[in-house]
Amino acid sequence: MPSSPRNRIGEVYGQLTVVRASERRTKAGNAYWWCQCICGKEREVPGDKLSLNIARRKPIVDACETCARERQVEGVCIKNDQEEKIRRVQAKRERKQLKGLVPDRWLLLPLTDAHARELGQTLFFRGTHCLRGHLAPYRINGGCQACSGQTPSAGDLPLTRPTAS
Repeated sequence: MPSSPRNRIGEVYGQLTVVRASERRTKAGNAYWWCQCICGKEREVPGDKLSLNIARRKPIVDACETCARERQVEGVCIKNDQEEKIRRVQAKRERKQLKGLVPDRWLLLPLTDAHARELGQTLFFRGTHCLRGHLAPYRINGGCQACSGQTPSAGDLPLTRPTAS
């Protein structure tokens, strides 16, 4: 007969508070606990998944399924926002080096596809070469304009850097 588990009622693990013991046991003999999330939903969680140790290798449960999914989506959105900021900074840096080498109207286009969507435009110019070596604006979800034959490429222009006098 398995030993009685230590009483975890009232303990808080992330967004979950242990409210009562369950009758269930895992295959390894660990007890399940009913936990209430801060959103009000209850979830039955095995005792070995409840931990305050964030460095442990096993996954832990610290929220109801809905809140955990929302946090995961928020984390992805934050990561995407950070990556977009980096892309825009790199595009600005590339554009500074191309001033005078490409048409000025290209330098006025949005920096990235996300930037173009925000502004309600369909074209953007990163200042980088496509896979075929063209230096041209891109269409949202459409690739390099020079590859599609819509705009002459500045890739044919000599890319010599202006020298400081």
